Amino acid sequence: MAPAPKRALVPTLLLLFLGACAQEEGDTGAPPPQEDSLAGTSPPVVLEDASGRVHRFQDPPRRLVSLVPSVSRTLHALGASGRLVGRTDFDTASFLAHLPSVGGGLDPSLEALVALDPDLVIRFAGESDTSIPRRLNELGIPHFSVRPDGVEDVRRMIRRLGMITGRGQEADSLLQAMERELADIRRRVRNRDRVRVAYLLGGRPPWVAGPGTFIDELIIVAGGQNVFQDLETLYGPVSVEEILARDIDLLLAPRGSELDLSPSSVPLHRVSPNLELPGPDLAHSARALARILHPQAFQGLLNKAGGAAPPVPQSFRGP
Repeated sequence: MAPAPKRALVPTLLLLFLGACAQEEGDTGAPPPQEDSLAGTSPPVVLEDASGRVHRFQDPPRRLVSLVPSVSRTLHALGASGRLVGRTDFDTASFLAHLPSVGGGLDPSLEALVALDPDLVIRFAGESDTSIPRRLNELGIPHFSVRPDGVEDVRRMIRRLGMITGRGQEADSLLQAMERELADIRRRVRNRDRVRVAYLLGGRPPWVAGPGTFIDELIIVAGGQNVFQDLETLYGPVSVEEILARDIDLLLAPRGSELDLSPSSVPLHRVSPNLELPGPDLAHSARALARILHPQAFQGLLNKAGGAAPPVPQSFRGP
């Protein structure tokens, strides 16, 4: 495999973040907090975004356009989705159905964006979309970038969106709940043998998740070992022959993805495309993976509250 810069991404791979939820709506978990008033003056919030730009927010923006489905879902979980005035074609969750679309996340319609008169556009920070921030600057439209490559990046995104929208306490609560669930999963699989897996995004040749991705980190939390830890990019294509040459216990791939792995005899488990969404449901994704890799760890065990282990939402279950 030809070496490539560690954090390089191509437009096709950006669809992992910008289009994964187009395949199914999914469960966004517990009902989001109620919207609060934007009234009142508070100290300005100063934040650096994923592209290194520093932003100063005197008040929470009232009109938001999200170009990243994970951002839209995070705002919903924070109780701030009522401030969204625009979405992308890939935002298919029911709570966004009433909003006008601006097209794709990487190539939105600038005319549609201008017509929505947003206070802030939240976009993906990538090497492949340099024209969008330049055009937004020319149009005088404020924009804030996120790049949720790894789990810590997702935490940072949730925290920043909470601060931008004045929902800092809700962001803290969401992160604390996420950490409790991740800790519970780690406890359940702690002393179990690691299952050697590869996560295939689809394509011909298939793309796999490599080190430094939130998918790789969730596999580790769930008691697995990513056999493509030596990949030199976050995501990259590998030949079927290379997959067959690895010592793999289980292949994972999202439902609906096109794969041709013949003549592989390694078991393939189809999972929800929601596992590819780096947002507020990360812990649910980790639990879904853990139940696939170590189902016995969730049989007859009680959670810390003394009840049965929480169920995996239907949207995260395999076929």
